[in-house]
Parts: sequence; C-alpha cells; structure tokens
Amino acid sequence: MRNQYIAKVLVHNKVVTEAQINEHWGKSSDQKDIGQVLVEAGVISSGTYAKVLAFVKNIEAKSNAGASAPQSAPAAPAPQPVPAARQAAPAKAQVPQPPVRSAAEAPAEAPALQIEGNNPYGDSSSSSDVEVEAVAGLEATSMGTVQVETEEVVEENDGKLPRRFAVATGEGDPVEAPETIRPMTTLPQLLAFARKFNATDIYLFPDRPVVMRQSGALFVASEKPLDLSRISDRLNEASAGFSDGYKVVVGKNFSKTIGLPGAGRARMTVTWEGTVPSISIRVIPTESTSIENLFLPQFCNQFVELNSGLVLIAGPAASGRSTTMTVLAETIAANRNVFIQTVEKPIERILQNPNGAIAQREVGLHVHSGTEGVSLAVQSGADVILFDHVETLEELECLLKASNAGVLVFAVASGNSIHSLLARLMATVPEENRASFAHSMADQLKGIIVQHLVPVVQNQGQVLAVEAVRMTAPMSNLLRKGEIAQMAEAISGQKDLGVTLDDSLQKCVESGYIEGVEAWKRSYDIRRFAAYRPAK
Repeated sequence: MRNQYIAKVLVHNKVVTEAQINEHWGKSSDQKDIGQVLVEAGVISSGTYAKVLAFVKNIEAKSNAGASAPQSAPAAPAPQPVPAARQAAPAKAQVPQPPVRSAAEAPAEAPALQIEGNNPYGDSSSSSDVEVEAVAGLEATSMGTVQVETEEVVEENDGKLPRRFAVATGEGDPVEAPETIRPMTTLPQLLAFARKFNATDIYLFPDRPVVMRQSGALFVASEKPLDLSRISDRLNEASAGFSDGYKVVVGKNFSKTIGLPGAGRARMTVTWEGTVPSISIRVIPTESTSIENLFLPQFCNQFVELNSGLVLIAGPAASGRSTTMTVLAETIAANRNVFIQTVEKPIERILQNPNGAIAQREVGLHVHSGTEGVSLAVQSGADVILFDHVETLEELECLLKASNAGVLVFAVASGNSIHSLLARLMATVPEENRASFAHSMADQLKGIIVQHLVPVVQNQGQVLAVEAVRMTAPMSNLLRKGEIAQMAEAISGQKDLGVTLDDSLQKCVESGYIEGVEAWKRSYDIRRFAAYRPAK
C-alpha cells in the first residue's frame, strides 16, 4: 500500500511521470519502496523522497485511525499499479499560503491533511485546494492537500500551445517607489525603487538583504534580511505577471518575463536549492532610446539602411545586445513603412512601430520553436525580423534563408569577439557541410556588432566598447574561405568600416572613461594592455 501512495503522490505532483514509475516498479519490494528505488536510480532526490514519505506516513496514520473508528468508511479495493497510458490531471495550485482551516470546519468524511516537512516557506502547515483525479483505492487520502505546486505542462507531441496569448505590458498607474526597502516591500515597489535609482538588477536571497546592481556594481539596498516567507510573497506577486499563466513549481528552475501593472516589465530567474528559492530580476527599460545614444561606430548606424541581409549582435550577458537590436529596428520603423516581426525567448520590451505594423511572438507562448517563428514571419510578409537569440544551427540556417528571401534580419548571438562568434558558429556545422555554410554566411552576412559594457571610473556608469565590422568583399572572401583567424587583422584595415575591440578599449582608456585594468580584462591581445595588469 505504501508503494501505491508514494507513486500517486509523485505522479500527481509531476515529480515523476507514470512511465518512470512503471519502469522501476518491478524493483520495489517490502524492503525497498518505490521511492527508494527512484532515489537510487537518480530520478528523484533524497530530500524529495523524505518529504513524500513523511506525507505518506501521515496518510497511513490517519487511515489506520479511521479504520479503527466505529463508523469507518468501507475498505477500499486494493489499488493497481499506475498504467503507463493514463495521464494524471494537472494539479492547480497557487503560490500564496491558503488559510488554515480548523478541524471543526473540515468535513468529517474528507479530513484535511498537510504534507509534513514539505512546506518550502517555513514550518507553518496549510491546506491546499489542488484538484486531483479520483483514483480507485485512494479516495480517502485527500491527495488534494499536497503542497508541491505544479504547472500546466504542454506535451511536446500534443501540438498545443498555452491558452493565454496576451503579453502583460506592465502599464498602469505608476507604482510609487518607497524611500527605504523593508522585508515587506512588495515586488512592484522593488521594481519602482530600482527604476528610480537606475538599477539594472535585483537579487533576492533567503536570510540576506536585498541587493541591487547599479552601473555594473552591486550595492545593498535594505538593512534587514529576507526570510523564506518574504521570498514566497514575492513569488506569489510575480505569478500574476506571467503571460502564459505559469505556476511556480517548487524545485523547478525557470526564467520568464513578468509584467506588473504600474511597475513595468522585468525578467525573473528563479533557482532552487532543494526547496529554497533564490531570485534574480533584470529590470527591462520602459522607454526606448535613440540610435545616437547607443554611441556605436558611425558605420553601424548604416545597418538601418539595408533592405535585406543578416546583422549579428553579440557580446557577454547584460551587455545590452537586445537593446541595440530593438533600437536599430525602431529607427527603421520611424523612417520607413515596414512590417516588423520579432521572435523572442521570451518577449522583453514592448516595441512600437508608428509607420507600419509590428508583431511580437514568444517561443512557447505564440510559436513552438524559433524556426517556426521565423518561417511564420517570412510567410506573413515581414520586412524586418528580430531574433533573440540564436541557439541552434537550425535557427541560424532559417535566418539565412529569410535574409536570402529579401528580409532584413537582426539576430542576437553569443560571443565576446567577432573571431569567437564566427568560430563557434562554424564549429556547430558538420565538416562535410562547412564549406557550403561558409558560402551562405558570406553571401548574407552584412555586419557584426560585438559589444561590452565597461564600468566607468569611480562607478559613474558604464561605457560601450565595441568590436564591429561592415562586411565588404575582402571580409566576405575570408569568411568564404574559412580564414576566420585573419579577420581581426583585416578589420583593422577596414578604415571607416571596422573597429577592433582592442582599438575601442584603447580609446576608452585614453579618454579617461575606464581604468586600464578593465581594458586588460577584456582585450583580445592582452599584451597590448600588459602595463595595466594588476600586481599579484
């Protein structure tokens, strides 16, 4: 009986699948239950097993007590193993702790149970209104009170997308920023505070104060630390801002965009250590900027004049790649009548197109994959495609086909230099197809921007250092031949159509914007900045 209970708790809470239960069912016995078998197989963690076992023991104790009562319910028939073809109904739960009901309020025939030791936000017990499928032999166990939360999962092969397609804009009456941050400060207020002081990131960790990032440097934004209950409150508030109705799942990491009325939009990343969450929030700007304020090399501004082709925008994380891409597209929209379509993972800032049309699509919300989004954009007659960001060879090949079809494509990719970017892209291609791929890239690639945001002296902000090139015939020939290592030297000879990262860093140092050590950290040729190397 214990094996049956453990199996149903795990399946109903989507910790494991029915297929996994059936795969390991034959290894369980009276001496080793199914939970222990799954732990040994690496399917679940020992911590998860301990919590589920505590809940099952609670069920057994209450079932035994009910069986000894004078008017107990008839004994349930022996439960059968979970059939592989049967799918458990998805549980529906909310992050906030529901009010605890007293024993007098609960119906006698269905006593409320709590899962002991499985409350991720403290020691307080609470009931839940999780809806579950009726299972023969387990009707009296009140499985609906399991406190592990689940999300509505779209199966990869069911051909369906989430029901909600609207994107939360974050518009509304502005939330007033508090003077100081306290443990009970709400998530919208935290975002308002960050915007007021131009902070780009917010970090919420249990038993630590709130930390924010401003001009690339961290600072402590609150005096008192946050406990787990406050982290729970922030997650609860965030759940109202997910466009796809995502429900937070204990132990399941995620990164999604949220839009909260009056607080704007932000990118939230949650990482779990067991049942303890840590939250990182990237604040998404609410207003666009002009192309002049990007301070790109002058020839990069000419990319907005292109009618077709591929422009890659790369750099390390948090270097403003998406901002550069959207500013280029909005500059085009302000001067030409175009139809812009985006394919994003996920949608961050809501864009405007005053002289044409714009459609923003999110992978997983509006389209199944990046390639599907690009194909749909081409089929619907897009003039400009924004893709954020390229992760697979199939996506890159699809973008090349789109540019070859006459679409202007801006795409965000990973790479700290032009050499590393192109070398990585070429390495993803099978050797037998590399030559033809290089020819396609050389024909369609019109420009590359690799940007780094470098802290200004005395933490007065950040300045942009750029490696960029406008592809010319000589540069395209090098790419076509696969001679990527020679491109850095060739960029230096491009005069007004190229700039190396080292040249850009050198100008920043000579202008007094950045310390020499910052240039040494990021340079392609560290010998050029050896004089700034910190002493050991």
